[in-house]
Amino acid sequence: MSTLFRLIAGDFRKIQRSSIVWIHVIVPILITSAFLFYYSFSNINNISKVEGFMEVLSVGFPLIIGIVCAMVVEQEACAGNFQELLMSKNKLLNFVSKVCMLILMALGSLITAIGGLALGLKFLLHKNSFSAAFYGKIILLLLFCEIFLYLMHLLCSFKFGSGASIGIGIAEGLVSALMLTGLGNGLWQLIPCSWGGRVSNYYIRLNTYKGNIEIYRWEFQSGIYMFIIATVLLFLASLLWFNKFEGRRED
Repeated sequence: MSTLFRLIAGDFRKIQRSSIVWIHVIVPILITSAFLFYYSFSNINNISKVEGFMEVLSVGFPLIIGIVCAMVVEQEACAGNFQELLMSKNKLLNFVSKVCMLILMALGSLITAIGGLALGLKFLLHKNSFSAAFYGKIILLLLFCEIFLYLMHLLCSFKFGSGASIGIGIAEGLVSALMLTGLGNGLWQLIPCSWGGRVSNYYIRLNTYKGNIEIYRWEFQSGIYMFIIATVLLFLASLLWFNKFEGRRED
């Protein structure tokens, strides 16, 4: 475990002067500021404000993930064509450390964005309707929903390069937006990029809707089960694949 912590610390040192860190800081601040400005004169209710914000985050996340994973992998590709990773005695731990680093940065971004929204609604607009515990659970839900995408984009970047990862991220953003509409009904559980938006929306409705919530409960739980099973399977598969990874042939 101490080896993994050292590798994670090393990965953070590698990116500390790159734009990867700033993407996780500046982007959530800009998004939250834009929404708070809009909400300052918007007449929509508080629940819809939070719901809309979560939808935009879930739509934008796939593109950000595609860009960030591509940058992390290309950094390794430029540093000796992955030789540092491939020749390491802790090859799999190196891969796990990169996953952990990206998840930790995603957590920081979500805390910045959602925490900033909560503070802004409460202290600037005086229109907050939810508790700190509610926002904390939303952050964790969105984070866990996106781990699958981080794994997928890392594998894609290692195998096919940055262009493929970014291109898939753009497509996923469009698909996730469509899955938030009626087109996603009965289908969204099978589309990983739609998990964040749908799960967070159903969680909000479970905590605010006054009528029959059984349909929301079923949709929410089915999404939870799906992303947990799929993420665990992809993580195990990614370890098996990376253990045999020997670099890109075109390099």
